[in-house]
Amino acid sequence: MDRRRSLRVKSHDHAKKNMNQNSNSCKVMSILFLPEDLKLRIFHFVPIHCLINSVRYVCKSWAATIASSTFTQVYECRARSKPGLYVENRKLRNRSYLLEFKDDVNGQFERTDLGTPQKMGRVIGTCHGILLLLSTDRRYFVVNPILKCWLTVPCFPISRPGLVFWGQCTITHVLRTAKFKLFHLDVIDDSGASWFVFYVLRIGIDSSWKEIARKEASQTSPRFWFYFSSRPLYSGGDDLYWLTNGEVIVMDIDKEIIVREYSLPAGKMLGGPLWMGNCLSCVVTIDSTRTHQIYILDFDSGEWSLYHEIGPFDYMPAFGHSYNFNIPIVVFCLWINDRIIFRVGLHQNQIGNMFSCKHIHFGYNVKTKQLTKLEDIDEGNFEVWLHTNSLVSLPTTPA
Repeated sequence: MDRRRSLRVKSHDHAKKNMNQNSNSCKVMSILFLPEDLKLRIFHFVPIHCLINSVRYVCKSWAATIASSTFTQVYECRARSKPGLYVENRKLRNRSYLLEFKDDVNGQFERTDLGTPQKMGRVIGTCHGILLLLSTDRRYFVVNPILKCWLTVPCFPISRPGLVFWGQCTITHVLRTAKFKLFHLDVIDDSGASWFVFYVLRIGIDSSWKEIARKEASQTSPRFWFYFSSRPLYSGGDDLYWLTNGEVIVMDIDKEIIVREYSLPAGKMLGGPLWMGNCLSCVVTIDSTRTHQIYILDFDSGEWSLYHEIGPFDYMPAFGHSYNFNIPIVVFCLWINDRIIFRVGLHQNQIGNMFSCKHIHFGYNVKTKQLTKLEDIDEGNFEVWLHTNSLVSLPTTPA
């Protein structure tokens, strides 16, 4: 009797165990094969590094969803609302990293290592998570550092062999077509006059550069580099802003034509035009006391108006070290939220090494007028770019 009861109990436990296993299996299967629209919604909230490193390896169905153009567009909209900082290590580029905001109010970042192969060179442009790189042997690459994919760009059309400045070229993203384009500006001499010549290369479409516009240059100085003292500025929409020696040239990247021209505010510009929300701004220094003024452009009237005055900066409390900041080299880099980020370059004799370069990045809040040293950005030969992670793939070979 006891033996039969024991067998019945074991049989019941075994059946219950099978039921639990079947139930768990059903739950797993139901999770794996969720409706497509539900997967899109769930994956939308997953950090991109988890999607790339873990989630897409769960099953073929999930991998297909993450790789789909529909999900890429949905995730891109989310990513663009949460920009971060790509911190480029100019000495060891494979040790570059991304800083994403954890706390927009207090400016706290979350760091993710995001290096690109060192052989691909320095960053000369970034757009929607895609980097444009220039190597030391004058080769050009377009790279998605998240997906580790890349493509080689045909050589830029240049009138002076071996002479290319980072202010001559950039990468953009056309909203209407969701395609990327590269733009390049060259200067040629013809019949005693200098001309700006604009070129475009449509990624995935063109195999060579196409000339799209010409404009006579107002400066006839033989110093070719003078034209490209600041990099072109892309607004994220359809407008691309080229900074020349005396004006801003606006190009429609979809129509590939020059649409407007604006003069620059008087004074010495530091870092070129910067995009501030939906406004174009410039930071200029006006006197030897290192006072800086921020101007914004009224697109309708073409006039610049004073928005904010800074300075002179008191670096010592923010930095907390005994470096000599008598005549710092200041370059304003970008706006993010209400802060303008700039770097201070220490003179070689200030760091005690004639062969070293040290950049220190600061943030200045125009609302609170507070200056802070950005501790999350390492000291050294680093440069900062506004950047968002992207799932956009390129027709390339893995890097």
